[in-house]
Amino acid sequence: MATSEKLINIGSKHEDVQNRPDDRNVAINKVGICDLKFPLILKGCEKDQSATQHVQALFSLSVDLDGEKKGIHMSRLLETVLDHNKELSLNSLNNFIEDLRKRQLAKNAYAKIDFDYFFTKIAPVSGIQSPQSYSCSFECIHGTEGIKIIQSVEVPVKTLCPCSKEISDYGAHSQRSKVWISLLHNLEEGSEVNISLEEIVDIAENGASSPLYPILKREDERHVTMSAYDKPCFVEDVVRNIAIVLDGDTRFSSYEIKVVNFESIHSHNAFAIIQKDNN
Repeated sequence: MATSEKLINIGSKHEDVQNRPDDRNVAINKVGICDLKFPLILKGCEKDQSATQHVQALFSLSVDLDGEKKGIHMSRLLETVLDHNKELSLNSLNNFIEDLRKRQLAKNAYAKIDFDYFFTKIAPVSGIQSPQSYSCSFECIHGTEGIKIIQSVEVPVKTLCPCSKEISDYGAHSQRSKVWISLLHNLEEGSEVNISLEEIVDIAENGASSPLYPILKREDERHVTMSAYDKPCFVEDVVRNIAIVLDGDTRFSSYEIKVVNFESIHSHNAFAIIQKDNN
């Protein structure tokens, strides 16, 4: 008998251990897989909603498990990814998470997808275009309160210290900073997410002293240096500038902003966080 036939016979003859009952009766909140690297085609991350990009994603997938059940079918989690990897977007995540939940006969399902996405940056004077990567994530929760989706992006920016500018005879210290923005969407039936990661990046960069660029010629460097000097920002200024734009936006239910200044003249860093409901 061929090896493949033997394997088929083994699978058909032996009991699926995962389907056995468990007499400990201890429920599990989340069980699944993590650190799964997988290629994806993502759509809807840019202002041009038809634009797509191939990315390498890192998946964490899980469901809840009743106390009387021994285990879940781990392979079905990967099969769900296989079935949905042709073109995934925030607005198709609800179908993905519902499929994940149904295949496991679970009440709740969870998915987190981390990836780097490249947006085109244009140098402010020379106009040179170059790709810049941003760390992003989509998180989806299917629970008793319906489907919740969280879109997050990490944006590197530049800040210049207002105090340093005020007290110095010339110059002012500046540093790289990072902005994290997370938007929570409570999806109702038929509703869609209509704010792109690219728009969120723009909001973050406009809240700081200056954006960062992969390529700058001398004329660009001069422009960035002087424009940042004309727009000094404490960490408190950046987080407030962004909050003013996000506040009251009905396209999402709540937001969280975190800003960290990687201080250039201190051995510590500075941070600020704002969390708010838009309901």
